[in-house]
Amino acid sequence: MPDALTIAGVRFHLSGCSAADPCLFPAAFGPFLNVAGEADLVCEVVCLGPDPALAATTPEPDRPWSFTVGAEGTATLVRRADDGVALWRMRATAPADRVEIAWHPQRFEPVYGRYERAWNSGLGLTLLVFRLHAAGGLVFHGSAARLDAQGVLCAGVSGSGKSTIARLLDAAGATVLTDERPVVRRWPPPAAATDAATAATFRVHGSPWPSSAGFARREAAPLRRIYFLEHGAEDRIQTLAPPEAFRRLIQVATIPWQEPALFDPCLATAEALLAGVPCAVLAFRPTAAVVDAIRRDLARAAGEDAA
Repeated sequence: MPDALTIAGVRFHLSGCSAADPCLFPAAFGPFLNVAGEADLVCEVVCLGPDPALAATTPEPDRPWSFTVGAEGTATLVRRADDGVALWRMRATAPADRVEIAWHPQRFEPVYGRYERAWNSGLGLTLLVFRLHAAGGLVFHGSAARLDAQGVLCAGVSGSGKSTIARLLDAAGATVLTDERPVVRRWPPPAAATDAATAATFRVHGSPWPSSAGFARREAAPLRRIYFLEHGAEDRIQTLAPPEAFRRLIQVATIPWQEPALFDPCLATAEALLAGVPCAVLAFRPTAAVVDAIRRDLARAAGEDAA
């Protein structure tokens, strides 16, 4: 039975009323279960199971999510159904290194099936976002790959071609980390950074939340370039100035906007990311030629760095 999930250097220790069954986690979680890989952050996840108190709460249809902080600093996040009934509750102590999870006795199972399946339907992603928010990490909508030993993040909204670019990179010999939810982390983490140059170094990681192309690798690469995807009549790469890059970045980053105390660290990470990693718009056609264009762009950037 798995007792740990390791995602982007975060080890989630699983305990509580539900003995997690590896057969019940989605297949993409397999490489992330009970591994001895590198992890610098820990999160103790205690499953409390069904809680009658959630069934007794008043429905709030206008609040799909709610976030509150108690007098002792304990944060509570509640996820609700369309009719406002609470589906599950997450309670954490800062910096989200211990989290308790409970759910509605009747409403949770019809939506998620089981606790393990809920990790693939918002709960797991939310846990990762909260654990990383003050540790120099962000989760994006996009594809990520290691191409010629360099990490690239191809970010975009739904329909922008994330899975298409992932398949093209894979066909060209790149190691595709994910085609849906790449994780970017400062490395070394902010607490370990000793100077500005070190603080601006980032890694991009795969995650267990793939899209239609199905890529989900527990691997990472040094992030060298961020591309914002667009469909185009020709392959074109246009470098972005930081203000425009920031505007595009926050549209594809998973940021907990519920509370300023949460999103302020995320915005600080985004600013550091843009200071350390060049960004560009990548307009492309669905052909192998776009990978050649990316390779040329990476080579040009490497030459500029060397100069």
